[in-house]
Amino acid sequence: MRALNDRDIWLRCGTLFTPFQRLRDCILHIKEGKIYQILSAADPRDIPDAEIQEELDSTVAPGFIDLHVHGARGRDVMDGTLESLHAMSAALAAHGVTSFLATTLSASDSDTEVALKGFAAHHAKVVDGARPLGIHMEGPYLNPIRKGTHNATYLKPTEPETFRRFIEVSGNAIRKMTVAPEMDRGLKLIREALNRGIQISIGHSDASVEQAREAVNAGVHQATHVFNAMRPFHQREPGILGLVLTDNRVFAELIADGIHVHPVAMRLLWRVKGSDRTILVTDGLSAVDMPDGEYPLGNKKVIVRDGACRDPDGTLAGSTLTLDRAVRNLVEWLDVPLYEAIASASATPARSMKLDNVKGIIHPGADADLVFLDGDLVVQKTMVAGRIVYSRNTDQHKSRGATV
Repeated sequence: MRALNDRDIWLRCGTLFTPFQRLRDCILHIKEGKIYQILSAADPRDIPDAEIQEELDSTVAPGFIDLHVHGARGRDVMDGTLESLHAMSAALAAHGVTSFLATTLSASDSDTEVALKGFAAHHAKVVDGARPLGIHMEGPYLNPIRKGTHNATYLKPTEPETFRRFIEVSGNAIRKMTVAPEMDRGLKLIREALNRGIQISIGHSDASVEQAREAVNAGVHQATHVFNAMRPFHQREPGILGLVLTDNRVFAELIADGIHVHPVAMRLLWRVKGSDRTILVTDGLSAVDMPDGEYPLGNKKVIVRDGACRDPDGTLAGSTLTLDRAVRNLVEWLDVPLYEAIASASATPARSMKLDNVKGIIHPGADADLVFLDGDLVVQKTMVAGRIVYSRNTDQHKSRGATV
């Protein structure tokens, strides 16, 4: 792709979402990979016409951020290879994603270390697509009662020594961990992780409402794929779900594919959390952008049929969802205003990871990470740090999420 961040870029945008404001016919000035200024197209200052790139038919928005994705295009984070990171990066960019957390699965300590060491060795080399922000460790500190697709053999009580070794071999790249707070020494692990700057998300948990509240009071402010792999709501014991739905401190991950969460439940979550606290994620695995069949998830195989990913016993096991499709689903199924759907895929995940001044927003000083959408909200181009890393006109890979 052509390198664009070696000079000033002037984009004339027909519609631009910051995402909190909707601007019409404006000029976006990018310098050295950062947003420099936003001007009205009627601004009198002299901008050479030859320098302005016309995007009048596009909706320009902050690039999407996926905080929970395991793989794509036949590749898996647990492979620990540069080829897998490149495949994920390219696939995600084709769906408007500019940043992501490479998400692991519960596995043996040795397999986990292969994935963590591989990420540490290779992530800085991934520059031609979506950029990896770090690692999201989903497991092994989960409750076997709510294990979902995770192999119970690899789930374990919190062990400070192992936890510290994981951080070390990752090159301090772990940015987020899913933890069941009710497990032995769970709160102790949570406090240490938070002190190290790792965001904790409660999930795969059978926590009571009081156990969940104790975790949130300790500083936990995220919940993993809400409604899935957690104690269901009950009127006499609301559980972790009740706490997530009613505590405004908690960001809620949502897999908006209509498979993991029914649209009615999606609407309920949206009404109580809104775009300010709902984080669209995919939980995508190696089957993203691939036809139905068998695909790897860690050291196991999952079966994909009609786009749904399941273990042989029928348990849901990740998804084939893409973030652009999740945005369209919110707009089409829930009548969510477009700017709010975009915010849930950009500004809100950025804020949940304390990156809101540089990611997920279009304002001076932020990274020039952008997605260009057509009238059907299909991704036409993706820009990362001022470089076009995906263009639909030249992409050779036929993607499952390319059409509504």
